[in-house]
Amino acid sequence: MEYVAVGKISKPFGTEGKLKVIPLAPEEVLLKARRFFLKRKGGSFIPFEVEKVEKKGRLFLIKFRNLKDPESAKRFSGATLFLPREELPPLGKEEFYVYQIVGMKVLTDKGKYLGKVKRIESIGVYDMLILEKENIMIPFVKEIVFEVDTETRTLKVKEDLILH
Repeated sequence: MEYVAVGKISKPFGTEGKLKVIPLAPEEVLLKARRFFLKRKGGSFIPFEVEKVEKKGRLFLIKFRNLKDPESAKRFSGATLFLPREELPPLGKEEFYVYQIVGMKVLTDKGKYLGKVKRIESIGVYDMLILEKENIMIPFVKEIVFEVDTETRTLKVKEDLILH
């Protein structure tokens, strides 16, 4: 089974064992899933049933059935939430999962190769594409990233709007 990362746990929240989660997938994925697989670095995939999900700004608060207090939840700080790829819902035309974007080549509208996407970070009100060399960061907004081609695994950006 192939798993896809859909969220990153930051830390426990409150007294009921809720966890703060940074989304790595569109919000409906986190809101609709009834179970996630949690995995800590070097660990195995552990299934957890969802009791409750709340959206709080850009983050989510998730309460799992078998985590009853902050101490039990604390063990999963830094863990990643996964879903099997076949359980991911289809996305809209201009929606993407993080795993689809990471590794894509980035080209400007003038044909210049900027590098590959190393990771995506949520910064303020939008996501930021961080390229391999990490000295290039590109806001992932349609005014700058005007084409995403999942077939050729290429992003096209407006060169005049990129600072590097």
